[in-house]
Amino acid sequence: MTKVSIIVPIYNAEKTIHRCLDSIVNQTHNNLDIVLINDGSSDNSLSILNEYAINDERIRIFTQLNKGVASTRNVGLNKAKGDYILFIDSDDWIESNMVSKMIATFERYQDCDIVFCGNDNAESIEEVLKSSLNQTIIWNKRKQQEEFLLHKRMTGMLWNKMLKTELIKDINFDETVGYGEDAQFLWKALKKSEKMCVISDILYHHVIDKSSISHQKFSSNKYSAIKVWEEIEKDVKKNYSEWIYLAKERLVCIATYSAYEMNKSNYNNKYQKKHLRNIVKENINILINSRNISIKMKLYGVLLYIGI
Repeated sequence: MTKVSIIVPIYNAEKTIHRCLDSIVNQTHNNLDIVLINDGSSDNSLSILNEYAINDERIRIFTQLNKGVASTRNVGLNKAKGDYILFIDSDDWIESNMVSKMIATFERYQDCDIVFCGNDNAESIEEVLKSSLNQTIIWNKRKQQEEFLLHKRMTGMLWNKMLKTELIKDINFDETVGYGEDAQFLWKALKKSEKMCVISDILYHHVIDKSSISHQKFSSNKYSAIKVWEEIEKDVKKNYSEWIYLAKERLVCIATYSAYEMNKSNYNNKYQKKHLRNIVKENINILINSRNISIKMKLYGVLLYIGI
């Protein structure tokens, strides 16, 4: 039976880790390699992990000093033994048939490199959304890259995507990036992926955590996402020129929103603000004419452009 490695980074997750692990150990597909990385938790997370490991031999626990999610995921990748890789966040949970559904899709479309499912933000069974479509769409390499750069139907998040281990065997997370490292990783995977299977089923429940970095005030960690998207834009310009408009659109959108968050958070770094403004100035026409950027962000971008 196909083995799937599930990689879960854990940092001070005692309030949510029970729900997460229950949803993993009770999967209908039993051949799992459950890799739990305790990233220097100071609460009872490690004790909870140990309780689960006593009762489930599929669980392997690795502990390190707190180094962040990129580091923990790299540990998980290095320790994984499965044919496929699935990343799950410790405050999220999954449907009991998520793994079996994705494996069945891989088996049906044997040249598929990634299976991508739907998700919602349900915190309980009562809040779970259902998809009535029951369909599978195939995206070739070109379509995968387009959808990634559009960042609507598919974002840079990894948690609702199962990847062939062989596909990502030489890809690691950049541990110098504090925000956006998953998008950077996924872009590298998409450059190698020939086919992605998109299934309509909502199998992953991503719980909104207001304490996560994405919901915190602007910081140097958040600013590191600019580096990620500048690298992607440069790569697109060099190797995939047909998508250069979308890459520039995504970069200027993120730069504008970052500047907005920086101002809202009273975060003052003159170099970083100047850098963001320069990105907007270089791409102002793309910003104004974009159909994928909100009016509010366009207005803020224009104000940034003229120096207000």
